[in-house]
Amino acid sequence: MAEQDDVLYLIDDTGAIPEDSSARKWKIAVIDDDQAVHEGTRFALSDYTLNGQGLEILSAYSAAEGRALILKHPDIAAVLLDVIMETDIAGLELVEYIRNEIRNETVRIILRTGQPGQAPERRVIVQYDINDYKAKTELTADKLFTSLTAALRSYQQLERMVQTRRGLEIIIDAASTLYDFKSMQRLAEGVLTQLASLLNVDCAGILVLRDDGRADGADFSVLAGSGCYSRFIGTTSSKALDPDLRQMVEAAFQRRKNEFADHRSVLYLRTGSGREVVVLLQAERQLSETDRALVEIFGSRLSIAFDNVILYQQLQEAGMERTSGGLDLPHHGPPRLVVRHERGTCSYYARPSSQRSGGVALC
Repeated sequence: MAEQDDVLYLIDDTGAIPEDSSARKWKIAVIDDDQAVHEGTRFALSDYTLNGQGLEILSAYSAAEGRALILKHPDIAAVLLDVIMETDIAGLELVEYIRNEIRNETVRIILRTGQPGQAPERRVIVQYDINDYKAKTELTADKLFTSLTAALRSYQQLERMVQTRRGLEIIIDAASTLYDFKSMQRLAEGVLTQLASLLNVDCAGILVLRDDGRADGADFSVLAGSGCYSRFIGTTSSKALDPDLRQMVEAAFQRRKNEFADHRSVLYLRTGSGREVVVLLQAERQLSETDRALVEIFGSRLSIAFDNVILYQQLQEAGMERTSGGLDLPHHGPPRLVVRHERGTCSYYARPSSQRSGGVALC
């Protein structure tokens, strides 16, 4: 009987490894009426990466298509723009549209032209808000790499500045809103809402309060929740939480500091009255350094907001009656509630009934 050879099956592995579609990429636009320019640009930048991010190259073949592309993708970081397309100045008119009409000041514009004499470099670079000017004949693969890298780094810095300004504006606006809350639960809900707005991302969050601030495993209550954590709202026992969530919250109370890891952020604060608050956020993306700095600034202002609610609730419990034993009654002036905590003593004066409800805390 003939001996049979073993059959060896080979698997074709020449195909490209599928890319991670969820990975962040730099968006750049190539706006040129020459198909060869698009193909050459894609080939030259096929293996480009910066800060671990590859490129998503978008194409437009006229200034009109370029306008539509910029409007559809406001997060484009850089534009490689031809000067002469439908007209001799179509590219320059598109620059004016981007900067002056839709007021996109962050996108970096690299002007490329095959006929430098039609648009002299010195005049164009001064008259139009562009970031680089290159003749197509001189733009080798290495020079394209250098120009694009400089443009993307500049874009990144501008984006951080824009995000910081926007975040600080939200924090300032949020301060007045949060200080107006008279309910602990409403304040907690407001904190989660403002954090989601600050980070400009969909996220699930939970806010947990521990009253006595002890480190001996004292129980805590869930004041607010969003997303997948909303089902825990009103929970007054840590045992009701999922084991993983309970472990993260208890660890936050033990560490007593903020923590940022992967897509999860933990904010810890201790109020002047000794209560402790933990806010846990689960975001769709990893927070940037700018995001983290803004969250910490926001958190540093929350202690006062929680203490304001506590003082108001104590005042409400006292009833604002002069006959109440909890009031320190002077012979003249409005009733005063004295609250003592670890940072000192606060006197909470009631306003006359004809004025706005509430009172004034002097610490």
